[in-house]
Amino acid sequence: MLKKFIYLKLDDKLPPIALYHDVKYKLKNSENKSINDGGLIMSNCSCRNIMDYHCEVLRSEKLSDKIYWLTVKCPELASKAVPGNCIMVYVSDGLEPLLGRPFAVVDADMDRGELSVCYIMQGHGTELLSGLKLGSFVKVRGLLGVPLPVSGKKIYLTGGGVGIAIFMLYNKIYRENVAGLYLGIPGRGSEKYAQEILHHAADAKIFTDDGSFGDGDSMFKALPKDLGENEEIWACGPPGFIKAVKSKYSSQLDKVLLALEKRMACGYGGCMGCTIETKDGMKRLCVDQSLFRADEVNPDED
Repeated sequence: MLKKFIYLKLDDKLPPIALYHDVKYKLKNSENKSINDGGLIMSNCSCRNIMDYHCEVLRSEKLSDKIYWLTVKCPELASKAVPGNCIMVYVSDGLEPLLGRPFAVVDADMDRGELSVCYIMQGHGTELLSGLKLGSFVKVRGLLGVPLPVSGKKIYLTGGGVGIAIFMLYNKIYRENVAGLYLGIPGRGSEKYAQEILHHAADAKIFTDDGSFGDGDSMFKALPKDLGENEEIWACGPPGFIKAVKSKYSSQLDKVLLALEKRMACGYGGCMGCTIETKDGMKRLCVDQSLFRADEVNPDED
């Protein structure tokens, strides 16, 4: 057993956080072979047997100006992934960048042992990630995140940009619970991204800001005016998109569930970097809750 302090600078407005961990090194590659690189299991956090894997890059493709698709070979995680899970991808074994990049699992193919994520290139870490070559290897940590709830309600799954990624696996596995999948994207230049989404969800409705292709220029014209007794709308995306969803259903915010985006540093619940203030106190996205009722949080403050 190794004892270790980790200091994290999460935000310029906050002091560095010192985390004390008992650390076990348990890194395996995608064929379950031990390799000598530091996979961390944090005994005093909500780690739930989270492990690191050395995964081969099977696909790394640019889908629009800033959107990329990454597929890795990792049968252990692909066989266990459920809607709401995310993984941490490390683009370097060194300290630059120090932290991994968290992404929602957009697709998991159990038969092929493949796991996919979709992300926006913004910042140094994702810029390095976008340059990965086929056949190269990356360290992947998982599974992280809280599974999305499953109920008998009919769900309208909505996303702005890559926000739809967190709902794609739900749409695949629990299709009978989905009233529709709606994606909003800029338009010209996003055709390849739209095609990728339709490849995984053939009945998805695509809306473009410029109306250049898809099902119209605004999903809010196509979504129902009011939600029925047994219906909910789930939403994930940039702040402007979240505000628009809340505005449309301002009288039914108890039926609007938000998958919010926050910076996630550790993924175990230890660093408190991904906390959301709710009516019931602070909640961590990585270990406490995946969806939040719109009348219980105020994401507009971030």
